[in-house]
Formats: sequence, structure tokens, C-alpha cells
Amino acid sequence: MLNAARTTIKNTGLSIQNQFFYLQNFITSPRTMGTLMPSSPWLCHAMLSQIDWATTLDIAELGAADGVLTRRILSRMRADAKLEAFEIQPAFVRKLNQLEDRRLQVMAHSAEHMRTDYDAVFSCLPLLSMPVRTSMKILQKTQQQLKSKDGVLVLFQYSQMSEKLLSRYFTWKKIRVVRNFPPAIVYICKPR
Repeated sequence: MLNAARTTIKNTGLSIQNQFFYLQNFITSPRTMGTLMPSSPWLCHAMLSQIDWATTLDIAELGAADGVLTRRILSRMRADAKLEAFEIQPAFVRKLNQLEDRRLQVMAHSAEHMRTDYDAVFSCLPLLSMPVRTSMKILQKTQQQLKSKDGVLVLFQYSQMSEKLLSRYFTWKKIRVVRNFPPAIVYICKPR
């Protein structure tokens, strides 16, 4: 497990300062943070490989943190696409606002208040750490805001315990990503 963490740190180029930043935010708010480390490149790749970037124009990211996945989404997006990144931690909102890309809009409030229709939604939210009512509202809102039955929610979790909750709103398939600390499960979800 420690070797996986070391590999993640080495391959993501994390500095000690960035590691401390994540740890500090986790200690401050473990229910909304959900992890001690940012997503590995392998986890990000597994998530981003699930959609057709040629046709995806309207995208949301829930729980954008400091922008590890956000930057990778922006690198794959078309020039005419747009990304709304939802984040409630003020320190992370400040970091996201430093990303200079006209296609990015940082939403400094809960994903419960999504108002746009999306082709794809990426979620890094810790569903099991949050109050059940909040998780349900966000999943229901995501289901409603996906543009069509072709819309997709791609999220990761660290356990299978959220599958019953996901099944209320989505049909899904999953893939495991072991090259992450901790290992993660990516869910590819279609609205019911």
C-alpha cells in the first residue's frame, strides 16, 4: 500500500507542500474531502477514457478539489466545449480560479444546485462520507441534468458500498483501478 502511495506521488509530481495541502483539507473537513491524496494519472485516464470527446460539449466536474482531473478534462475538451467545476472547499476554489481557461467556470457551491444540462458529468465526490440525503440529492440532480439517455456520469469510489445508491438513479458498469492510492473503482453510469 505504501509503495502504491509512493508511486502515485512520484508519477503525479506531487510536492510535499501539495501533499500537506490535501492532508490539511482532509483534517478540516473529512466528510467533504474523502481522500488524503489527489487522483493518480491512471485513475484520471480510466475516467476520461469513458466518453467521446469529439461530441461532448457540456461537462460538469463534481468535487474538483485542486484541479488534478480538471486540468486533464480541459486538455481533452474541444475549443467550443465548456466545463463547470463544482467545489465547496474555499482553499480549492481559490486554486481552481487560478486555472486560466475561458472554457472553465468554477462553481463555488454544492452540486445539489446544478442548473445546466450536461453531456457528461465527472464526480470525485465521496458519496459514502457525505450525508445520505446530500448524496441522494446530488445523484438525482445529476440524473436530471444529463441531456439525454446518451449522457453519462463517470465517478470513482473507494468501495462498492455506494452501488445500491447508484442503482436508484443509474444503470452502471465498473472498472477497477489498482494504480491509485487507495485503489479505486470507476463507475460508468447511464440514467435510468
